[in-house]
Amino acid sequence: MTTTEIKNLLREGAELYLAGRMEEAEKKYREALEINESNAVAHNNLGFLYAQTRRFDEAKQEYFRAIEINPEYSTAYTNLGLTYLMMQQLDETEYYLMKAVSFDKNDFHANESLAKLYMLKGDAANSEIFWKRCYNIKPKSSQLIDLAHVLITQQKLDEAMDVLKNALPEEEENPRLYAMLGIIYFAKYDFGSAITCFKRTLGMEPEDTEARHNLAMALLKTGQSTEAMNEFRRILLLNPDHAEARNNLAVIELAADDPDSALNHFNITLEQEPENPKALYYKSIILFNQGDFVEAKKTLAATIATNHQDYKPKAEEILASMN
Repeated sequence: MTTTEIKNLLREGAELYLAGRMEEAEKKYREALEINESNAVAHNNLGFLYAQTRRFDEAKQEYFRAIEINPEYSTAYTNLGLTYLMMQQLDETEYYLMKAVSFDKNDFHANESLAKLYMLKGDAANSEIFWKRCYNIKPKSSQLIDLAHVLITQQKLDEAMDVLKNALPEEEENPRLYAMLGIIYFAKYDFGSAITCFKRTLGMEPEDTEARHNLAMALLKTGQSTEAMNEFRRILLLNPDHAEARNNLAVIELAADDPDSALNHFNITLEQEPENPKALYYKSIILFNQGDFVEAKKTLAATIATNHQDYKPKAEEILASMN
């Protein structure tokens, strides 16, 4: 009867938690622990409640108690790791999530959390491993989108393409899928297909500035500079602080013999990012062409000071020719 009573209290507590009635849920878990203080599930559930209400120290205490009672309780390790994640302590997060999968390699939540953690840490190789594990445990097309992302990050473009095509039947209305396909086609110099994919993304997510910027760059590659300029302008309407779009628009204007508009755009970029190497370099070119050699030299020196691998040597070459 005691076991049944504890199960009922845990069930009632979970229902109250889902209903947002936290104090009542906590009371039910406490009642379960009064019957059996060594119930690991009750400690885990109570810890989860505390974590969701940002009572992190109390949450950790409950998880550690659950693990003390059941040292192979993978769910408690997972929840403990995620509590550390909420506290932005990534090393501890990784440690406890890895403990979870060491006790239960098929713990989907732990594997998925590790995949996301490694994405957050910029470790694409490990993220790939855990996304693949997730898919083997519980195949979901949405996981393939994340797997493709980390594959693209590692330049595994053919594998990423195959993964996205496998996801396509269930994800054909997913704008992120087409955005990634566009990136792959762009990298493979198939700019026409890239344009089609980026437009498909924007048809579903018109305010996706990254996809719009990628579309503009693909349009430039196919000689459609006017269309590219229009896309850069749309980006700036959505996000006036998008320095890359502003710089690219200015470069096209400069090539179209409109240095005044280009200079205005570069100056706006430099108000936002005073050490932006691209804006500094092209501004110095405009100043040089306008005969303002004093300001051109200052701007070239500022370009060199950025240490940018592309613009520094170009600026040094121009500055040397002026001396």
